[in-house]
Amino acid sequence: MASFYQEIYKVVTEGLSTLSESQAAGKTPRNPVSEAHFMNLWVTKVIKQQAYDHCVAKTLIAWQKQARSMGKNAQLKQLFEHIQSTLSATRNEEGCGKLVAKPQIDTLFEQLEDEDWLLTTEYEINRKVTHHTDGQASLIVCSAKAKEAFSEQGELIKPLSFFVRGDAKALVNMAFGQGLLLYKVTDYKSIVKYHGEYVVYPGNAGTHLPELPVQ
Repeated sequence: MASFYQEIYKVVTEGLSTLSESQAAGKTPRNPVSEAHFMNLWVTKVIKQQAYDHCVAKTLIAWQKQARSMGKNAQLKQLFEHIQSTLSATRNEEGCGKLVAKPQIDTLFEQLEDEDWLLTTEYEINRKVTHHTDGQASLIVCSAKAKEAFSEQGELIKPLSFFVRGDAKALVNMAFGQGLLLYKVTDYKSIVKYHGEYVVYPGNAGTHLPELPVQ
């Protein structure tokens, strides 16, 4: 079975390539309305043809619904370009996600502390807890899960959850700067009260779309 990470990259790359070929052949005008119409039809076509692995089916259907309800404002071309550029930065030459290592996460945490985030990594979280921060941005990692998540060589080998209260977009951008993709589970409710949950996966290869950094 294909991984979501690899398959969704294939989807957006082939979608953009098909649009470019249609424009080069003079079949699709180079304007936002025509491009949106083409991409909307293309998504519907590949769903009907079951052209891609089942792991991306829900994402394709969500895009189809978005296109039907929003028309050109769905901006699928721009979304595809954003996904392509984001994943390209974290792929190796074989098309798989680059290894995620502990120093990348350590550097991210140092940057967050420099930005006055409250970092809590020394406690085990095995039940619902409340963490008071007095309004300060906060990131919490379960110490036991963190210990299990890395190999002896410092490679991330298991998904690791970050419990977050603060500017998620800023966090996503800083993480991306360290070659890390964050996958949102929830932006508010989690096992840590008032904190959302974001996951870093081995090889950055999650099972749904990652949060996209600001371009």
